[in-house]
Amino acid sequence: MRRGAAIAVVCLCLLSAGCAGLFGDGAATRETVTPAPVPTGDTPTSAEQHAPGVVGERVVNATALGRAHVSQLSNISYRVHHTKTVMNGSGLHRRVRTRASISAGYESYTATRTITGQSVTAREIHGTWRDGRALRRTTVNGSTSAEVVADSRGIGGPPRPPRAALFFEPTFNGRLIALLSATNITSIRPGDEVIKQLYGVSVYRIKGTGSADDSAVATRPADRVTNVSLSATVTPSGIVRSYALQYTVDNGTDTYRVTEILRYSDLGTTDVVFEDRGHRNRTTRPD
Repeated sequence: MRRGAAIAVVCLCLLSAGCAGLFGDGAATRETVTPAPVPTGDTPTSAEQHAPGVVGERVVNATALGRAHVSQLSNISYRVHHTKTVMNGSGLHRRVRTRASISAGYESYTATRTITGQSVTAREIHGTWRDGRALRRTTVNGSTSAEVVADSRGIGGPPRPPRAALFFEPTFNGRLIALLSATNITSIRPGDEVIKQLYGVSVYRIKGTGSADDSAVATRPADRVTNVSLSATVTPSGIVRSYALQYTVDNGTDTYRVTEILRYSDLGTTDVVFEDRGHRNRTTRPD
C-alpha cells in the first residue's frame, strides 16, 4: 500500500506549483521505492509507444483511449479512489469521496461513497457484489436502509451484470473522455524515473489548460467555467492511472473552486474484503 499512498501524494501535488517537479521539468523530492514485480495490466513497451488515441503531443481520439482504459481494467483487479471537492467563500461546500476494491472481471467488489459539506445532508453509500448479488446500504442521519439492487439469478432483484449494478462507473470512462476531449492539451511527455518507480510501469504525463467546451468540464450547469487545469498519467497500453483537475465555476454571484482527483492502485494485487464476515477474495491478472 506504500506505493498507493505515494501515488496519492503525487496526485495532490499536481495541483500546486510547489510540486511542479513531479510532473514538470523541475527537481522533485525523491523517496526511494523498489518496485516489486506486480502484474499491472501493462506489458513492457518501448519509450516511444503512445497509448491508443494519442499521437505526438495530442489526444486525437479520446474515445479510443477511453475504450483501451476500460478494456485493460476489465481483466485485472484494482482499487479506485476518487475525490471531488467544491469550495466557496464560506469553506467546504461539498465533498464526495469514493473508494472501491474490485476483483478481475468484476466477480466481486466492495465500494463506499461519503458525501459531506455545507450544502448537503451527510450520507454514506456502501455497495457490494458477492455470490452473484449486489447489495446497497445507505446511511443518512444515523439511519441505515439496505436493498438488493441486482441478482444474477433474478431472485430478489433484477438480473443486472455486476459492473452495471454498482452505484458509480468504476472506470470513469465517460468523465475521462469528456475531459480529454474538452481540455486544451499543452504537452504529452514521458514520465521521469521517479514517476516510473511510483507506478511500477512507464507512464506518460498529459497536461492541459483551458477548455474548448465548458459544459464538458463542469458536471453541473454553470454560467462560466475558468481556470481549467488538468494533469493526467497514462500508460502506453491506455490505462489512465490518475488525473488531477481544477476549475472555477461562476454562477451569478456565487463562485466555486472545484478539485477532482482520480487514481488507480494495486492493479492485479487487490484483495476484496467484505466487512460483515471478513470474506476475502483475491484475484490477479491471468498469465
